[in-house]
Amino acid sequence: MRFVFVVLLGLLVFTPKAKSADEIRADLLIVGGTESGWASAIQAARLGVPRIVIVHDGRWLGGQFTEQALACVDENKGVGKVGWGVDWHPMKRSFHRFGLFKELMDRIEAFNTEKYGSPMPGRPHHGPSTFRPAEAEAIFREMLNPYLANGQVTLITDRYPVRADVDRSASIPELTGLWFAPVDSTVADLHVQAKLTIDASDWGDAIQVSGAAFEYGPDPPSRYGEPSAPENAPPNEMNPITWAMIVAESNDETPIEKPKRFDDRNYPRATRFSLDTYRDLDWDVDNIHLGAIKHWPDAKETSNRQLTVYSVRRIVEGRTSRDGKTAILLNYMNGQDYPLERLPAHVAAALDATEPGASTKNIVILSRPQREIIFRDAKQHALGVLYHLQNFVHDRAADKTNSFRRFHLSDEFGTPDHLPPKPYIRESLRLKAMYMMREQDGRNRDGATKNKATERYAAVMYPDGLFAWQFHYDFHRTGRTYLVSENIDANAKHNRSENKGPWIDYHKPLRHTNFLSDRSVFPLRSLVPEQFNGLLGAQGNVGFSSIVSAAIRLHDQRIHVGQAAGATAAVALRSGVTPRQIPYDRELLESVRHALCGEVESSTAILLWPFRDLEPSHPAFVAINRLAALRLLPLGLRDVDFRPDDPASPEWIAKVVARSDQTQGPAQWTGGSRGEFCRWWWPRVEQQGWESWQIQDHSTDDADGDGIPDRDDALLFTPNTPIRFEIERRELPPDRDGVPQPIDDLDRAIDFCGPNVRQAAGFVADRGQVFQRERGFGWTQDHQQNHRSRNRIEGPGDTFLFTRSRARWECLLPNGNYRLTVCVGDSAHDQSSQSVSFEGQPLIDQHDTAEGEFIEATGEVAVQDGVLTMDIGSGIEGCNTCVNWLQIQGPL
Repeated sequence: MRFVFVVLLGLLVFTPKAKSADEIRADLLIVGGTESGWASAIQAARLGVPRIVIVHDGRWLGGQFTEQALACVDENKGVGKVGWGVDWHPMKRSFHRFGLFKELMDRIEAFNTEKYGSPMPGRPHHGPSTFRPAEAEAIFREMLNPYLANGQVTLITDRYPVRADVDRSASIPELTGLWFAPVDSTVADLHVQAKLTIDASDWGDAIQVSGAAFEYGPDPPSRYGEPSAPENAPPNEMNPITWAMIVAESNDETPIEKPKRFDDRNYPRATRFSLDTYRDLDWDVDNIHLGAIKHWPDAKETSNRQLTVYSVRRIVEGRTSRDGKTAILLNYMNGQDYPLERLPAHVAAALDATEPGASTKNIVILSRPQREIIFRDAKQHALGVLYHLQNFVHDRAADKTNSFRRFHLSDEFGTPDHLPPKPYIRESLRLKAMYMMREQDGRNRDGATKNKATERYAAVMYPDGLFAWQFHYDFHRTGRTYLVSENIDANAKHNRSENKGPWIDYHKPLRHTNFLSDRSVFPLRSLVPEQFNGLLGAQGNVGFSSIVSAAIRLHDQRIHVGQAAGATAAVALRSGVTPRQIPYDRELLESVRHALCGEVESSTAILLWPFRDLEPSHPAFVAINRLAALRLLPLGLRDVDFRPDDPASPEWIAKVVARSDQTQGPAQWTGGSRGEFCRWWWPRVEQQGWESWQIQDHSTDDADGDGIPDRDDALLFTPNTPIRFEIERRELPPDRDGVPQPIDDLDRAIDFCGPNVRQAAGFVADRGQVFQRERGFGWTQDHQQNHRSRNRIEGPGDTFLFTRSRARWECLLPNGNYRLTVCVGDSAHDQSSQSVSFEGQPLIDQHDTAEGEFIEATGEVAVQDGVLTMDIGSGIEGCNTCVNWLQIQGPL
């Protein structure tokens, strides 16, 4: 007898099958209990959708948080939250947490505090927030339980869709229902009919069985005109999967068994010991750029936040937590990732035995049994990392205190192999949507790579944006290379006929992490199929290119996508419209934004506009976001901070009023902050109604009449030319660009820089050394560690020496009057309250500089004792003074 598993209040209730298939009617069907499906259900339930059904092909809620074991969250801790990760990591400079993601993480961190004594108990290098997957799953379930308890939501597990009901009587087909089979069968035992369906599954299951159009694999340059789209990439190339592992500290040594087909040569990047031994293996691809990190910390450094295999994604640090036991997430790109092209020969043979040519098909369109063949090998490859650490690395490490031999695979998943139920899935199918987001819409334009990036908004801010996002276009290594010596003709380099033996992954051209998005918004159109009704995308199954999918795949983004889909569905259902009508109707679009930002007062609102400094707890958060989304706030390209508590100047108010040209001026406004004005002004805008804001369509497929079909028009209602990627050089005035002006009669020019930095032409380098009379200049205290080189701009403005308090620099000069020009600033970060004085006379007094901007100040001083004295630093806590260069003219 078959059963349908209905989950109520976290308990499995078994309902016996009474007919050929159990029938359920719903307003909203959600396929997938992933983080996106979970968020869709809660958002829709909060908005009053009465009958919601989630059907999931597993038993754990939470997707990559839980059943994929991605237990280290590295995004959105808020402005200035550093001390972890690498300097270029964009999540250091993105947003404060918002929406359901914030609600979830607040609960996780509260649980961590109670159990472990810290909200972030892992002290990882790449983090900072961590959790045990089973404990996070309990919190996902706890947050859904109120809607399960009141009957609004029904959760059915261990089912996947096998066929669809599609009404084809109209010009656009409509999905009306799905049939589901148990995960170990192909025979349907559940039929759900629904007014709307959201596909939040891992592999776009509902989209595939419905017949809605979708894409997968690399997009050629001809498809979307993306600047980094690869030519002639194989169709099965994808961002790799990874079988993550949670390992927990044991009381004694607990090594795992040797995995099938294990070979240490698979893991030359695993640690420095590994690389030292296997650096010179003969791979059949050249220039694969090997690198490695330390294996584990020595005993005296165990608890520190540091870059080792042990601590890069440590989720509980045992020495500092109440738990007393360390737990580690192994999700390690230096050996654990599993590319999806050039599959190993034994995997390809097993796939081709099920279907000729299956080994060259994209994993998206493989059957569940076929994917399982790949998954089995990916598990063995991941286990090989742990085995390599527990044996090869253990044998070579002098300090074995933190050896992985004292760790075992966690049993929290309840699986026979102690591994998570699913791999980490970075890329799935892509719904062919009303609009497909392209790389050129959002890629940073300050330079060719992220090293030149400064804070700014994207070139395209979609008019139907529903939430803020930013990340780099993050491709792990998508290629696979094998040893020449293990294949048929060892003398024929690049013979790829066999694909046998050890392999490693490598970055293929244009598949890397060197490109960064600017601050962007996610368009509603990318949730809606181009030519299919009754269906919305979520999780990774939405309208973007393969390149953009690499930038919108993180924990927070998947939850935001789910919330956006849930809100869109709720508004469509309550208004009796199809989702495709919403972007063209101002009242409906603003209803979705209201649903996400302000309608449910007990929830945390969504950040609609990508401000850096705006927290959801701010009283004006909703008003500011709603006004910004309507483009009623005067915002320049780089105005990423709203500064809600700054005074609202008459000039600024006048600009807001001018943009709200259908409203009367603020005659009754009595003064206050910018945030307070927004709270006062927004209700007046909203009360007008939306008739005067309605969007005028020029045609059914070209709303703005610019000759670009709507499906390809990023700026749907603004006539424009096709969006192309172009580097935009920042134009700054000469006294703000950090570039010294040539001066004929210079006495000397000083470039303040660190070691191993080539000094600028015409300058003498000061590298922070203490003053020496023989050199003729220097500091009263050693500043050789206080240096930065940003690699953002050319010339001495890119480097600087700095102080967080106060510092003095001296230079031998004959007595007389001198003209001095000094430059302060930072090409990569904002700096505040910078101060410089000469001979006790302030030249720069507590001045702020934005990222990429400088202050070049000129003044005259008299030297009377043979020594020019420069003092830098304001002494204000938390403020740096960054001095770049100094030009000295004279004596005059």
